[in-house]
Amino acid sequence: MAKREKTSDAVKILRDRYVKDDPQRKASVEVERVNAQVARMIHDLRNDAGITQKELAELVATTQSVISRLEDADYEGHSLSMLNRIAEALKQKMSVVMTAKDPEVDGMRHAFHLVVQMLRRRRGMTVDKLAKRADIDRDEIVAMERNNAYRPSPLTLHKLCNFYKIPERRMLVLAGAIKEAPQGFSETASRFAAQSESFAKLTEEEQKTLDEFVGFLRNDK
Repeated sequence: MAKREKTSDAVKILRDRYVKDDPQRKASVEVERVNAQVARMIHDLRNDAGITQKELAELVATTQSVISRLEDADYEGHSLSMLNRIAEALKQKMSVVMTAKDPEVDGMRHAFHLVVQMLRRRRGMTVDKLAKRADIDRDEIVAMERNNAYRPSPLTLHKLCNFYKIPERRMLVLAGAIKEAPQGFSETASRFAAQSESFAKLTEEEQKTLDEFVGFLRNDK
């Protein structure tokens, strides 16, 4: 009797087992993803500013425990007023964007901002250092890494692709600038995004996932 093919993709196993086509469960997964994005954004911006949770708390007139909860991916009590206070304290501008829901486009844009962030982290560069070396405006790098709805300019993508030696067309598709994606592109991008949520330095598994996805992007045939 033939052996059943096994998979080591934990994300796929969990999705197949618990989510499948259940609308409520899919909605729950989407909420968790948004919460994780907000938590990661606050964490990364605070680190970029070189301040502790306690120092940020003092700037926005709250407590360290509140900031700690806001940086927890499981926290669901975000308020626009608090997020706006944090943005001002970190010298950022908060914006609220609503777009038509297209799971395929949304998944690829999410993969785009993750791969931009992970490529920088793999080289151990700060946002400022990447901005200087790739000749890209710092604010554009921040937007590419943290805003799924942000569409970088063609010139910015050109510079980014030259710096990382990745074919421009595939990055344009990933960023949502080109709608016609090669066969299997969206599925590969979504799988990469699902495997790549992290705050800290790239783990060995994240490094492998990133290398495989960059190899896929470079195979522009």
